[in-house]
Order: sequence, then structure tokens, then C-alpha cells
Amino acid sequence: MVADVILCAPQVVTCAPGNAPRPGSQMGQLGVVAQGAVAISQGTIVKVGPQSEVLAHYQGPRRYHPGCLVPGLVDPHSHPLFGGSRVHEFQMRAQGATYQEIHAAGGGIWSTVQATRQASEAQLKDSTAQRLRRMLAHGTTTAEVKSGYGLSTAEELRHLGVYQQLKEELPMQLVLTFMGAHAVPQEFAGRQSDFVDLVVDEMVPAVAAQGFAQFGDVFCEQGAFTLEESRRVLLACREHGLRLRIHAEEFTHLGGARMAAELGALSADHLQFLPPEDFAALRQAGTIPVMTAGTSFFLGMSQFAPARGLIEANLPLAIGSDFNAGSCLSESMQMALSLAVLKLGLSPEEAILAATVNSAHSLGLGQQVGSLEAGKRADVLALDLQDVREWPYHYGVNLVEAVYCKGVRLG
Repeated sequence: MVADVILCAPQVVTCAPGNAPRPGSQMGQLGVVAQGAVAISQGTIVKVGPQSEVLAHYQGPRRYHPGCLVPGLVDPHSHPLFGGSRVHEFQMRAQGATYQEIHAAGGGIWSTVQATRQASEAQLKDSTAQRLRRMLAHGTTTAEVKSGYGLSTAEELRHLGVYQQLKEELPMQLVLTFMGAHAVPQEFAGRQSDFVDLVVDEMVPAVAAQGFAQFGDVFCEQGAFTLEESRRVLLACREHGLRLRIHAEEFTHLGGARMAAELGALSADHLQFLPPEDFAALRQAGTIPVMTAGTSFFLGMSQFAPARGLIEANLPLAIGSDFNAGSCLSESMQMALSLAVLKLGLSPEEAILAATVNSAHSLGLGQQVGSLEAGKRADVLALDLQDVREWPYHYGVNLVEAVYCKGVRLG
């Protein structure tokens, strides 16, 4: 049989089996093949294994990489569409101001909303494309991307429309999430319940009719949306055919993760203040916890999500970048890998599984991406490393030597 291309390397990291989420007890095995090969045809992986075995079954052009081949990274939590800059807030935090203090002073999300509303569609498309290309260059071949800097029906639809254009134009795979309930806009100050009504009664139906978003999300947090308001938003999303995610327990514990699990959410994200008594609810519902260590790191928080406890409770942990305008300005999932080891206490193997197989399943894409297995999309990274365990260890630089999306080498 003839393949379009056969990738060969001293170490092929399959992350197999990947067709189901890998719970904590199964997150330590990466399925490494020494002197391995990946055969690709029509954008799909057709065979993975030792070079001698793959080359015995397939002929075609061969490309040899001197380091490791790994699955493309899957980022299950990002906010790359925004206008303006919040560098002044970075300076305020360096002088001791907290995220909540900056938000109360008129900064935070609302500052970005104003700048984003003022940006033209062309400006938003260009800046977002630049950020997504940077994510791709650092190895993210699939990314969940959120709206939420519009906070009006017209703006949220405009932003999802920009994402949809980029989804059709860029080689990476994008998963669109509607997050109109990200914050309360200033025009609704003192009328939060009216804004929730707008999200539930107008925004969600309009987004569902547009057909671009696959997920609905809400920021369930003190100073954002209450538990009951978040429930209303998620129920509306579910009733209109959107799958569910949630920002929860980031600065306080309100019970949002447990509530979202009861509603069938595919993921619960952040979780810095998730108590052990809520672990079982996530496990029983099949809701995947998504850790965002970059946010705690960037905000100078001492509190990180209880990753080791979740693994010991046999949950399938995922990690995301939480790339956004104010609380984590980093497109790099490679940095997220390092922080998962350094701050969350994961092993290198667990961190890599969390950023591939489990992240893919948190997006409902576990049958398509996240591992190097026959039948999956041929998203492959070549790393400038001899041992994949060095990847989180060698932090702060881009160790991706080549990116393949659907079998096509980029750049």
C-alpha cells in the first residue's frame, strides 16, 4: 500500500489508547515506540508502529526527524479574540494589586470589552489570526476558542463570525464556545438580572440559530455570576443544542463545578478552590476537570487546582492555556505543560496525556485527535528532543521543530 508520507523518528509517542478519556490511574503511560513511524494518507493516520513494521506495509515518501514525534497539542480553554492591551494592569499587579481589585477599579474584563467593541472586524480577524498562528507554531493543532468580550448580542455574534472565518481559513482545528455570560457590562450596572435575561432569552437563541458555536460557557464566580444565574445560562444553552462548559471555583468555591456536572457539562475549568467532596460528582458525570495553572502563575496566586487529588480520585485530568487578554497572556501550551509539572505536581507523562488525549475528550473530539492512532486526524509534532520527558523540563522555549496538520507540514 502507498502512503502520502511516512514520518520516522527515534521516538514516537502515541499517547494510545486514546479513544476514551484516560483517568488518573492510566495517565502515566505514553505508548512510546522506539525507532517508530507514522504512515499518513489523505490527512489521516493509517498505521503507527516500529519502522520495520510500518515500512513493510506502506511505501511512500519518508521524512526522518531526529527527535520525537508526538500528537498535536489540544488546548481546551482559550480566549484569543480581543482588542486593546491591559499592560497597565500588569504593572498594577506587579505593585501588589489583585485581580479582583483591578476589576473593581474598572479594569479587568470590562476594559477589554470596551477595546474589543471599538475594533473593526478586520482588526479583530487579523490580531486573532496572528495569535492562533502563534499557538499553532508552539504545537497547538486543535484549540477551543471563546467569545465573551462582546457582552451584547450583536457583538457576540460578530466575534463568533470572526472565529468561523478563521476556522475555515487556518489549518488548525477550532472549536467555538459562546460565553456571553463572561461579565456584566457597564450598561447593565445594578441590573445584573436583566443582563442574565438578555443572555438567556436573546443571546443564546441567536447564537444557536447562527450555528457557529458548539459549546456554551459561563463565569460562575463571586463578582461575576451566581450559582443560580449560571444554572439559568447553562440550561438555556443546553435547551438550544449547545454542549456545556463552565469557569468555576477560580477564586472562591460556589459549587459551580458540581452544578455543571449535574447538567452534563463536558468540562469544568479552573477549579483552584474545588474541594475534595466535589470530586465524585465530576467523576460520576463524566465531566473532565481542565486545569489552567498559567492563570494562577500569571496572577501570582498561591492557590493552584488540586490536580494530584483529582488524579488520585481517578479523574481524567486535562490542561489548557487559558490564553486571554488579562490573566494569562501566553499562547503556549508548552508552557502549560511545564507549569502542570512545576505547580500542579503532575509527572511529565501525566501532563502530556492531559494536553492531548484528555483535552481532546473534554471537547468531544477524542475519536478524532489527541493520539497517534490509525483513523485519527494526522496532526503530528516533531520535537527537538531525544526524550519526550524533557519537554516540560526544558521550559520557556519552543521545542517544536515541525508541525503537521492533516499530514501537511506547515511553514
